[in-house]
Amino acid sequence: MPTFRIRVINTDFDNSNEINQPSADRARVEAVKSALQIGVDEVCKGTPFFGAEVRVESGSETLERLVVAIGVSPLR
Repeated sequence: MPTFRIRVINTDFDNSNEINQPSADRARVEAVKSALQIGVDEVCKGTPFFGAEVRVESGSETLERLVVAIGVSPLR
């Protein structure tokens, strides 16, 4: 099974992890899930907005670059 590196990057951190997935598409899904989980954790701590760049890499090649954002605002 191929190995991909997923990275979640914003102004506060650069988090990366190697994962084994059958395809780049499956690696992209896992990368987005990781970014969403980090965003949920941040929003639950009280941060009103979380945004990050998500990358899927294979070796020295960047296969995907995405932006993930989560925001919370009270309705009044």
